Amino acid sequence: MAKLYVRSVRKNYPDLDHISDDSLITYGNAICVARSTSAKAFGEQAKKTMQELGTTSTQTAQILGSADAFCR
Repeated sequence: MAKLYVRSVRKNYPDLDHISDDSLITYGNAICVARSTSAKAFGEQAKKTMQELGTTSTQTAQILGSADAFCR
């Protein structure tokens, strides 16, 4: 699933090419864990992702949306 997630992000959001595959997977996994915990945890993880990756809110939403789609 991780390979599909990264491939999906790379194909659909080329502006995220500055983020390594390993970082995408790490933060994608963190989103999946937070999503299964609580809405508050999900929101906190979203903020952490944006701060640590230095992404815009739109880019962060793209990462979160893609990760969430592959969590299921």
